[in-house]
Amino acid sequence: MIIEPVFGAGQAHTIGDVILKTDQLRNLTGADGSGIGIGIISNGAAGLIQAQESGDLPQNVIVLMNGRGSEGTAMMEIIHDIAPGAPLLYHDFGGGAQNDFIYAIESLIDAGARIIVDDVGFLQVPYFEDGYTAQNLNRILDEHPEVILVSAAGNNAEIHYQAKFSDDGSGYHSFDGMRGIPIAIQPGGMFSAFLQWDDMYGNSANDYNLYLEENGELIALSERIQDGSTLPEEKFTYINDGKSLVQAELRIKKENPSVEDKNIELFINAQKDKVYITRQHLVIEDSIIGQAAVPRVLSVAAISPEKVNSIERYSSQGFVTISYPESTVRQKPDITGINNVAVSGAGGFPKKFPGTSAAAPHIAGLLALEWSLFPSIPADDMRNALLSTALELGEPGWDPAFGYGLPDAIKMYEKLQGLKPDNPLDSSLAQKPVKSIQSKMEPPVMLSGSGEITGPVIITSPGTYTLGKDIVHSAGSIITIMSSDVTIQGGGKRIEGLSVQFIDNTPIDQNAILIQSPDSGKLKNVVIRDMVIEGTTNAIIGKKLEKLHIDGCTLSHNAIGIGLYGSDNGLIENCLLSGNSYKGLAIKDGSSDNLVKGNTIEKNLYGIDTIGSVNTILEDNIIRDNRREDIYTPKEQAPDIIPTVTPTGIVPCPDANYDGICDDPNGTPQPTKAPTTSSVPFSYSEEISMTTIYTYPTPHPTSCWHC
Repeated sequence: MIIEPVFGAGQAHTIGDVILKTDQLRNLTGADGSGIGIGIISNGAAGLIQAQESGDLPQNVIVLMNGRGSEGTAMMEIIHDIAPGAPLLYHDFGGGAQNDFIYAIESLIDAGARIIVDDVGFLQVPYFEDGYTAQNLNRILDEHPEVILVSAAGNNAEIHYQAKFSDDGSGYHSFDGMRGIPIAIQPGGMFSAFLQWDDMYGNSANDYNLYLEENGELIALSERIQDGSTLPEEKFTYINDGKSLVQAELRIKKENPSVEDKNIELFINAQKDKVYITRQHLVIEDSIIGQAAVPRVLSVAAISPEKVNSIERYSSQGFVTISYPESTVRQKPDITGINNVAVSGAGGFPKKFPGTSAAAPHIAGLLALEWSLFPSIPADDMRNALLSTALELGEPGWDPAFGYGLPDAIKMYEKLQGLKPDNPLDSSLAQKPVKSIQSKMEPPVMLSGSGEITGPVIITSPGTYTLGKDIVHSAGSIITIMSSDVTIQGGGKRIEGLSVQFIDNTPIDQNAILIQSPDSGKLKNVVIRDMVIEGTTNAIIGKKLEKLHIDGCTLSHNAIGIGLYGSDNGLIENCLLSGNSYKGLAIKDGSSDNLVKGNTIEKNLYGIDTIGSVNTILEDNIIRDNRREDIYTPKEQAPDIIPTVTPTGIVPCPDANYDGICDDPNGTPQPTKAPTTSSVPFSYSEEISMTTIYTYPTPHPTSCWHC
């Protein structure tokens, strides 16, 4: 019998197909992944129609929930190159709340997916224990022996620090004798820093704080109070809104010197072309977190096609240290995939796909080919066959950079041929069909007249709106108001911002509520009442407004609590602005005749900044315990200075091919001008809009922070 070769389709084709020998497996067996549904979770399926028109994706892709990004489309292209007959199902990651992520997985399984691959980089999950997501993933895998979960290991090796706290004698941590981690931020540059320590998540009584200092002067802070019932974490976002380079240090302090020194872990999510991190004191090991750290989830590291025996510098590495409920060390990542591969560029995505986000879909496609040949083999046996037949890279056996190595599709096929599983899947699971479901390509949610707000939304006409539930999301603007005469009643509910990593994004200013006219005019009579906002860049930001009224809101642990720009005759009353890493209240850019009355403004870096405003009236406010002068006067601007002495291996440096590697490591580092669409594999926050409103599945009795 002669088997005709089976090739992938489209204008772009991943070289990983050759390296993993999946092309050989197709030609040897005629397999194409038919009958094995593959679910993809990422930041969006933008450009799907474009990829279908070019032949890089089939016409029968099922979209359960789309998003705004195009990374999911690029992941599907890689899978389709390797397993062109496998049905593809896409579901957006849901915005950052962990219960939304679990819902996406369960929805894909319900629709017929047997393999699910994601590249969602959650930074606000427990680092030292299994949280809500991990617990539910274990439950899902127990319930579904026909399902394999694949996850990108992450691109965090060079933005990570971990060590046991070591007091330098002043209460601050000693970074191997240094005060802090040096970091340089160009004008307009921004980064977010996330610190945790190994107290039980939700039960921390050890108080650590996180600071950014420039020449010994505090310029950003996170000082949450840990009282035994709170999270062991500190986080802030810093934006250089000046005209000069800021050369600063990240520092960590333990508030009570007498308590036990804990293991501390720090991630820095930075804008590569404007933020330069001194890596001398960063730690590449133990940089895998979230779902990729779950034992039965296949965690995928990344190598390049040109250097298959060398791990990518940014690819997150193991081990994974777990402290609760008992101390253990996990061997992660599991396996290695290929990155920097060709995709079509649909939806504006780069035509070269970097990072572990590209490596993971290669593994999903390979598994679909193998499983289509042996559909009754249980998921655990398929995972074991994958790992046991991989080409070893690094240390013999498992390696903290490569896992078990590079998959070999032919060797895996040969092993499966002789495998007789103890508990083969019954036919209902082995022949699990993909349901016929109409795709949902929906635009962002827009409200007019009135309504209940349950996720990211754009308000386009006058009316009274209410928060229908607590909202936890990573959208660039969670609520956007583009109309006059709008009232939002919070009812005491909470809006929390999240930072989530993807490849082809830049950091964004995350606004909980953005109020701005769609044209050059002014909006009037907007009222915001009775809500709690935390964890965003700007809790409430208004531009060119008349008679804004903010009443009874708690705005804590954002970068800026309230920012008014070019806005007149507003009233801010009865609010608590506390613990904001930069400013509690900023009234700027010619704003005039605003009344600030009866508020408590405390424990921010700066309490109030009214420079550039006219006739701002402060009446009956409690202003206390802000770390710097309550009304900020900007320093004289100095000329831009680029660091001329930077430790070896530090970005900026000559990088003409944008591969993230210094062209001349012995030369004098200089800032790299990033290309219009960067191919450098760094992970950043993405602006996502919820595209549909749905009912959650039956809740399970596991605790969930940030849900």
